Amino acid sequence: MSTVQDLPPKQREVLEALMVFIRENGYPPSIQQLCERCGVSSTSTIHHHVSRLKEKGFIDWNPAEKRAITIRADLWEGVSEHSAPSVALRASGKSDRSASLPLLGSIAAGKPLMTDSDASEKIDLAEDLCPPGCYALRVRGNSMIEDHIMDGDIVIINPKARVRDGDIVVALVEGQTATLKRIYKEKGNVVRLQPANAQMEPIFTPADQLDIQGRLETVIRCC
Repeated sequence: MSTVQDLPPKQREVLEALMVFIRENGYPPSIQQLCERCGVSSTSTIHHHVSRLKEKGFIDWNPAEKRAITIRADLWEGVSEHSAPSVALRASGKSDRSASLPLLGSIAAGKPLMTDSDASEKIDLAEDLCPPGCYALRVRGNSMIEDHIMDGDIVIINPKARVRDGDIVVALVEGQTATLKRIYKEKGNVVRLQPANAQMEPIFTPADQLDIQGRLETVIRCC
């Protein structure tokens, strides 16, 4: 039986978005709502990913019916640890169960991350979007646009999360440059930080010159 780790990143993201929506609302999303969750404008793209998830046995879906998507039962317990982060819209008001996170500036090259005490702003989010100990950063640039992480978005980072190959992380390179990239182990003592933008080159760095500041949990689409 296939596992979530076997899925390509885009299909992992769609599966996670499905599960988050169902947890929040108690029913599955429409294709259009799933497009909004994943930051995708094309319904045909989402149709393709949902069809592939059905073919691989992760979901049951009847495209002839509205909201007719169900998740394979055994996936509910462990999917959040292995799948791509969900994309949510930042709410204008507070939820009944909210958490206040420090916004530690922008994720931009040339500066290390600030500490919690340096934060000049706090953001309030639903508690289920951010495990305890998380912090937030505002994205600058377009190096991760193919993972639907846009300039101006807020990313929720979990510094305590287990990091695996292919996860999106905040990495501090040589104690100076903070960057948001997917991380992969290469041969020898080398790590590849991979952008999600075909026009940009990956960063290769010795593992001992890299400090992982946390794994990406959620993207907050600011609109």
